[in-house]
Amino acid sequence: MRLRHAEAPATAIAADPGPSRTTTACRAIAGFAIDACALAREAADPRAAVDEIFRTIEAAWEVTGSCAHSTGPSGP
Repeated sequence: MRLRHAEAPATAIAADPGPSRTTTACRAIAGFAIDACALAREAADPRAAVDEIFRTIEAAWEVTGSCAHSTGPSGP
């Protein structure tokens, strides 16, 4: 079910005019974003959990050379 929910975001990520991304990379990042919501709901501080998760996702995306810029705050 998670993968089904990740298809629309994966399609949007793939359509971004930025650097070329493989279908696998787009599906993975979309899946991570969907999972972040579930993890945040279980956290004592959901907002902090989302911030931490997305900083991790963004750092991994940058390492692959697929992220042209930061899209959010990276503060504590």
